[in-house]
Amino acid sequence: MDLKALQTTLREFAAERAWQPFHTPKNLAMALMVEAAELAEIFQWMTPEQSQAAGTDSMTQERVADEVADVLLYLLQIADRTGVDLKRAVGRKLVKNARKHPPVRPGLPSGSSGPARVETHVLVDWENVRPNDTDVRILVPDVTDVWLFHGPDQKAVGARHASFGDKLTLVKTSRAGKNSLDMHLSFYMGHIAARHPEARFVVVSNDQDYLPMLEHAAELGYAARLIGFDAAAAKATTKSSPAKKAGPAAKKVAAKKTPAKTAAPKPKPDPASKAVPVPAKEPAKKAAAAKKSTAKKKLAAGQTTAPAGFDSTRIDGGSVPDLNKAVNHVIASLKKTTSRPTKQAKLLSTVKSLLGPTGNEQLLNSVLAQLFAGGKVSINASGAVAYAL
Repeated sequence: MDLKALQTTLREFAAERAWQPFHTPKNLAMALMVEAAELAEIFQWMTPEQSQAAGTDSMTQERVADEVADVLLYLLQIADRTGVDLKRAVGRKLVKNARKHPPVRPGLPSGSSGPARVETHVLVDWENVRPNDTDVRILVPDVTDVWLFHGPDQKAVGARHASFGDKLTLVKTSRAGKNSLDMHLSFYMGHIAARHPEARFVVVSNDQDYLPMLEHAAELGYAARLIGFDAAAAKATTKSSPAKKAGPAAKKVAAKKTPAKTAAPKPKPDPASKAVPVPAKEPAKKAAAAKKSTAKKKLAAGQTTAPAGFDSTRIDGGSVPDLNKAVNHVIASLKKTTSRPTKQAKLLSTVKSLLGPTGNEQLLNSVLAQLFAGGKVSINASGAVAYAL
């Protein structure tokens, strides 16, 4: 929602009806109190349990929506008339509230909504370090949003971070130059902090010049820190994985095999090469990979099953009943709404929001896989969504 644009619309609405003389801050504040009272009237004689279930009844929900909208509109007009920047005011107030009321038991469930989900924004100095998506997740396991800051001449930025989807933002500096990227990154961190004061911030860079800015942010009550990145160490960690260690053993087995007489002679390996001979089962692996690639090509050509690049083999970390419950919840919610998402990206974000704070990427993929497999949802090559609910 663009609050500035909405305030402009309200200003024009009042001007067209010659209401401006009556829209003083005092009158608007009194009108706001009346609308708030009408909102309270809806819940006046409800039990706590009935009020919690008010959103499940379409008529009651519509009444609540009307009164909430009236309260918001008057609030926006008061802020407009008094020159209050709502985004900055809310950001400052949240920081003040956090200092005044520190958490007693952080991380515990809040009502029926589950554990509070705190965003962790990772800001990467791409001119200084270039971690891929796996590296970022290892460095910051709780990452929710990634911002890659790069120079105007850097290419293929973000090519290895597609797994973050719409949570990845590329920021190109306006011009090249010393400290240009540093200034952009610092500006954006302040920009994000003003809108998400409760979020955590991690700058990934080996440049220690960010420390004064981050220390000052910490003094103001923000959770902010600097993490360095050692590309060589990250590469060594990858090489030492179990899959890589199996190479020498495979080489030893392959060396014992005698080529068939009718087979074409194999080229001798380059002495300077460290390539490992392919194990006997490699053709089967290649066939499986080719089959998977063919399936993705068919999907891109217009097969209406799952979105392109979607991995339906991923499963939820929980039990099957938990997955079924999540699928049923999403289907029920989509049935109720009259404005279902029509595009792939919007569908993904909608389902993710319906799963709530406890919905991880694995659960999201599992729920979507069930929807596509059951024919409840389909997506064509252009990303348009169709429903059979």
